[in-house]
Amino acid sequence: DIERDNVGHEIRILIRSNVGDIDLRKCVESICEVESVSIMQVRNAEEFTNHGRACEQREDSYKPMFDTRISQTVRIHFKHLDKLMNLVGELVINKIALLQAISSSNQEYLKRVAGSIDRLVTELQDLVTRIRMVPVSQIFDRFPRLVRDLSLKKNKKVELLMEGREIEVDRTVLDEIGEPLVHLIRNCIDHGIEPPEERIKYGKNPVGLIRLVARREGDHVLIEVEDDGAGIDPEKIKRTAVERGFLSLDEVSKMSREQLINLVFIPGFSTAKQVTETSGRGVGMDVVKTKIESLGGFVSLKTEVGKGTKVTLKLPLTVAIIKSLLVNVAGQIFAIPSSQVSEVIRIDASDIKSLGTMEVIEVRGHVIPLLRLSSLLNLNSGEAQNHHEVIVTNADNEGRCYGLVVDSVLRLQEILIKPLDSTLSCLKEFSGATILGDGQVVLVLDIPKLISKRNAERNQERLSLKACA
Repeated sequence: DIERDNVGHEIRILIRSNVGDIDLRKCVESICEVESVSIMQVRNAEEFTNHGRACEQREDSYKPMFDTRISQTVRIHFKHLDKLMNLVGELVINKIALLQAISSSNQEYLKRVAGSIDRLVTELQDLVTRIRMVPVSQIFDRFPRLVRDLSLKKNKKVELLMEGREIEVDRTVLDEIGEPLVHLIRNCIDHGIEPPEERIKYGKNPVGLIRLVARREGDHVLIEVEDDGAGIDPEKIKRTAVERGFLSLDEVSKMSREQLINLVFIPGFSTAKQVTETSGRGVGMDVVKTKIESLGGFVSLKTEVGKGTKVTLKLPLTVAIIKSLLVNVAGQIFAIPSSQVSEVIRIDASDIKSLGTMEVIEVRGHVIPLLRLSSLLNLNSGEAQNHHEVIVTNADNEGRCYGLVVDSVLRLQEILIKPLDSTLSCLKEFSGATILGDGQVVLVLDIPKLISKRNAERNQERLSLKACA
């Protein structure tokens, strides 16, 4: 229970010992997970129990149901520290060798030393990344209590099944996914899992099941939250969107089933008829989507009426050092995370066709809308070119891909992302910045947000034209 954090925020232990208060306090405070220690002498076990009950009653008024924060310390194996020390030692030796090679002007020796330094820096980077990795169990093991408390409040029977607790992700990523997972599990219990009597009527097990699964997929971690509840009804989504003024009846009538389902990601959208402590406030799925995309990840949703819903979060293993495409747009260099890119193709100007007011190209039988990055970033594109390089993005929640037209693709390289200053936080289309080897500062594009901003502007223009008509 202690390892799985099923004991809450405080543990009370009755100890019979000849050790004094000072030595006992030092011993307990040496444990990194312990924030504070309070020692009290009691005459017997009954007095200890009564004191504990009194403390619990005082705490219940302000203790949160669930704390998404994880410990601010990380345990590191000695072998990692030893390797880190060895690598730093080799780096110091090579630094001295580099200075000697520069002074002697020996080009061959200089190349050899530069190669050694490159290898050591790569190993050092990999090791630091591994040190920052923590198991998802640090977050997962807190959910049994949340599920138990929420199911009791809702008078539902719910079982939580967890898999992949040993999967590791970057500490920064784990810090950020706690709140989105809380939203998803609350949705499962509040909207998904039916009451026991209703489940029996539909021939289901009276105990609902929530599966929380983590697994590796290449350079990403997939976290799935799945329930066997009622699922999401597209018709109910359609009615809610019209009744609450998000879309017109004509607009929702033209939408596919997938497009209707993905309306749940609109800020303020909720199908709940009543506002409760856990739902109905229109806050939830949009928060999940925004948070995951800010980490360079993606959210997908699959549902079937009467059978349940599965939400998949695709997250990068690390958010500090990533592979990116460096592109030239109107004479400026930008970085695009490779995780947001499906492929890069070269086209002629004659390959670009018009479909209404939109430029498109055909790739292997699929029509892909084109977006000129210079236009999206309000940059002067200069003279028209006969050839273009197009970056095809990964499919979004509705299965749509886009082609981003750039002047040229420079190269693929690893970059260290630094967050933008708070004064630039309004620039949502940029996820950060990096510094190249020549000292040039390059902005890192957030392609999903850039496309979302463009689509929102087009929708606003369309609504304005409709209002004028």
